[in-house]
Amino acid sequence: MIRRDSPALGLRLAFGVVILLHAVLAVAAFWLLPQGFPILHRRFALNALFPACVASGSIALGLALVFAPRWGFRFLPAVPALWAAAALGLLLVFPETGAAAARPIGLVALNLSALVAFTCRKYSLRECLPATLLGVGLGTAGAFAERPPPPTTQPSRQEPQALSAKPGEPIGRRLEIGRELTIDGATLGVTWRRREVSISIEPALTFDRTPPDGFWSIFTDKRGNARAPRSLTTSPGALDLWAADGTLRLSVRRMTSVVELDAWTLVDQPTYSHLNSYTTVKVSGHQRLALRFAGCPSAPIAVTHADYPTGAPARFAYVDAARRFHVVQAADAEKGPFTSLAEGSLAPGTPLVVDLIELSDAARTFARLQLSDFAAQLSTALSPTAGHGVSENAIQFGLESTDANSEAYLLFTLAASGVGRGWDSVGHRAGAYRNRLRLETFENTPPPASVEPAH
Repeated sequence: MIRRDSPALGLRLAFGVVILLHAVLAVAAFWLLPQGFPILHRRFALNALFPACVASGSIALGLALVFAPRWGFRFLPAVPALWAAAALGLLLVFPETGAAAARPIGLVALNLSALVAFTCRKYSLRECLPATLLGVGLGTAGAFAERPPPPTTQPSRQEPQALSAKPGEPIGRRLEIGRELTIDGATLGVTWRRREVSISIEPALTFDRTPPDGFWSIFTDKRGNARAPRSLTTSPGALDLWAADGTLRLSVRRMTSVVELDAWTLVDQPTYSHLNSYTTVKVSGHQRLALRFAGCPSAPIAVTHADYPTGAPARFAYVDAARRFHVVQAADAEKGPFTSLAEGSLAPGTPLVVDLIELSDAARTFARLQLSDFAAQLSTALSPTAGHGVSENAIQFGLESTDANSEAYLLFTLAASGVGRGWDSVGHRAGAYRNRLRLETFENTPPPASVEPAH
């Protein structure tokens, strides 16, 4: 039975629509946000507990508006209070980039507040205070849960060698060490063209967007602080490229069948990003490419094409907090849950070795990559966008198209959130990051063991 002093039917219907939208948004958030986090992890509270509370609370409030409208309308202030607290919390937690998200949230809170104030004008402040405090608590907790944890990457404990006092030559756009090895002076991409394949490597640590306060990358246009080198020194079979301020350095050594790279990148302050690259490798000229990771006993893992944002599943590898090395395949594009393809171990001081295998005709290893510093510097914290136990570090690999002989890529990251859903940022500690990489090619090698088929 509806009391005479209850709000009008039109207001009850309007708030019924608002409450229904809240429930739908909460269910969608629970469905779309990554799951699989430990109960005590902040992402469990943000991605699972918070949407569940909003959805269940919305349903309860909607039922109260129908069957007990006076009590239901006493709890309506929780709705604008939640939005207003979330907007204010984002401004406090992310003072430099949070305003872009806080403005539309605050606008919603302002309109809902006006509607609730008109509807609940007959209720005393004491009657509405519990609901208001509940909304403020939920909104504030949600905003503060978005704050990224401190970076856990490990900069190199070594110090780069002092630069020579002798000034070097200006860097050209294209540098060469023989006919087969070229260096791009702008990107530091090193390309080695062999008889059958071409392998390009970019060994410098680079960042995409870097929000200064660690908020989502879509709310900033600021780019990483890596600078291109300006000078070089040369010797037979070798090049040294460096920036005068010491932020970037690359040494290239060429032997008969081996190229050795030694790159240093200085990160002068903690840097947060959604996407970045510790090493990017591109391979072309193959027919059917597979990878085999040392220390991870398995058949070679075929390199396949992945779709985005949905479709064919992606494959990648990562190291967890127990130093277990996992090669997995996603369920949909790069999103979980993830199926294990191979598993091994990778201790902090162990070089990461990756064999490049040609599967056409008689399968054979045609090149080998060795990254000496990757395992020691990576972060093993849980990725905020992947879930299901996946860490921030990753080795993503795939083909540019569905053709088996299309260009392949390997993307090594110490800490990023490119796997999964969302634009959350993760951090790199300040310091010097080293990347010693050895590329060796083989002309004739025995075929590997049986090949893991593409799914």
